[in-house]
Amino acid sequence: MRCAEYCEVVANRQVATSQFEIQLHSPVVARHAQPGQFVQMRVQSGYEPLFGRPFSVFRTFPERGDFSVIYLVRGTLTQLLAQKRRGDTVFVVGPLGNRFLVRQPAGEVLHVLVAGGVGAPPLYLLAEELVQKGVPRQQVVVVNGARRHDLLVCQEHFAELGVHLWAVTEDGSLGEKGKVTDILKGLSQRGELPSGRCQVYACGPSAMLEAVAKFAQKHDLPCQVSMETMMPCGLGVCLGCAVKVRTSNGIDYKRACVDGPVFDAAEVVWA
Repeated sequence: MRCAEYCEVVANRQVATSQFEIQLHSPVVARHAQPGQFVQMRVQSGYEPLFGRPFSVFRTFPERGDFSVIYLVRGTLTQLLAQKRRGDTVFVVGPLGNRFLVRQPAGEVLHVLVAGGVGAPPLYLLAEELVQKGVPRQQVVVVNGARRHDLLVCQEHFAELGVHLWAVTEDGSLGEKGKVTDILKGLSQRGELPSGRCQVYACGPSAMLEAVAKFAQKHDLPCQVSMETMMPCGLGVCLGCAVKVRTSNGIDYKRACVDGPVFDAAEVVWA
């Protein structure tokens, strides 16, 4: 079930450098959004900007009928979004796309969630779901990375869940110094990523996703990636979000907005 409606702004606050969390009232999204899905948002009815933008669902509050997304201010739409105040409205279509699939029984699998920058929000929703469904917290491992500490998103929320949490920054300003794949390599070398009992989920910049996918393939670990790509319409009409994939018939293209945004990492053609 999805909505296409003007949603009232409940709150809009800065959570990191140039990054904000906006909370919107939409009972449909709050009740039906699943980890990995997104909403398409527009901030005004005019022609500038012409298209909406996709934002992964970060948190849901079904009892209040609210949900939130995190956005990075870097273009016209997000600059306008940052100006929204409580009581204003934003046009929302969603929830859209597919979700991260969890292997069953979930409690017997080590779930490794790898986030890069603003790729963290959908993975937080997944971690929250796993914990709420009774998966032991020690079997949920989150590797949360960014270039520097002020760009690290959702760290406090992951910590509140009580999961096994790694923070990693490229400049070493918080947590481990390096990249998320450095943490994965260390876990693998210590035998903490058992093949056959481990599932990797990743969301972040394309270069990070490619590195995580290649690591997972090398170590025979199933991996799902949420592709960060522009989705001008969000409904599969414009074909502006094509992802190159391998199929039984050779190389083909799929639409991230309707066939994804979550894909089997082994299916994606990275180069």
